[in-house]
Amino acid sequence: MRGTITAAVFASTLLAISGCATPGEPAGSAATAAPTVSISGLDDATASACTLANQATLGQDGYDFDVATANQIVTLGKQSKSTLITAATNVVEQSARQAEAAAGDSEEATHLAELRAAMLKFQTVCQNVDALTVSIQESQHALDADAGETTR
Repeated sequence: MRGTITAAVFASTLLAISGCATPGEPAGSAATAAPTVSISGLDDATASACTLANQATLGQDGYDFDVATANQIVTLGKQSKSTLITAATNVVEQSARQAEAAAGDSEEATHLAELRAAMLKFQTVCQNVDALTVSIQESQHALDADAGETTR
């Protein structure tokens, strides 16, 4: 219990320092229980997926390292404008599919451990807000460049 409280305090402090703990408007209905977030420089899907991953890490608001939460992260992550998040989403999605397929089998525990590791890695990617912002900007520039080439 003490470790959980320490982790929660550390994560809350980290989020406050990085400016990620600011409540805002709901991110939309992409996931059934999308958390409310407003993180400057991030699109709604990226911010919501990262918030959900953080809540799973801390075991908050009914989210945990389970297949249901992983599937919600995947749903949001696929809508992200961040190339870093979409890459991390693909890893979580693959692990979630393997864990679902192994349900009830002798390999279930192994696949659930892999899913938990993938979700932790996803949450770690979310902690570098500057890198996420840059990846969103670069993605947008690439889209703008592609649009410019097709109109020429």
